[in-house]
Amino acid sequence: MMKKLILIIVTVFSFSVLADAHTESAENLIEALKIDESLEVTAKGFRPAMLSQYAQFIDPNNGDEATLAVSYSYIQRKILIDFYQSEKVRGAIISLYMDSFTQEELDNLVRFYQTPLGQKMVKESTVIQQKIQPILMNEAKSIQPLVQELISDFKKEIQRMRDSNR
Repeated sequence: MMKKLILIIVTVFSFSVLADAHTESAENLIEALKIDESLEVTAKGFRPAMLSQYAQFIDPNNGDEATLAVSYSYIQRKILIDFYQSEKVRGAIISLYMDSFTQEELDNLVRFYQTPLGQKMVKESTVIQQKIQPILMNEAKSIQPLVQELISDFKKEIQRMRDSNR
């Protein structure tokens, strides 16, 4: 009985240590990838869209209203940054990496991303992401009529299904 108890304790403890090491490897990768900085850049990239949200409600000729819109867009950006950097979001990111990669794979990725080439990849990925965002937003506008047509067709099809079931 004592041997079984010791075996169970050793097994549980070993699993716990392995899980902690896996978590630590995922955390190290997040640090090497500079995920927090990347999310902050993403939040800052949303600022023009946030500002345009507020701008639709103001009189553009009224300087006080324009200043207020700018202030609110900065507040919204801060809220978004805080959200991205929250423990809940960080935990979710860690879990995703742990689900996708073994501890050994994570350790290998960390080693790569800590090299000069790996750090260049991290830096350039952020720059590329910033440059591609306006391109994607502009291109998304070009497919908006198609998306609207698709939604309209979907609504019609749903209505036909409902009418046929009556």
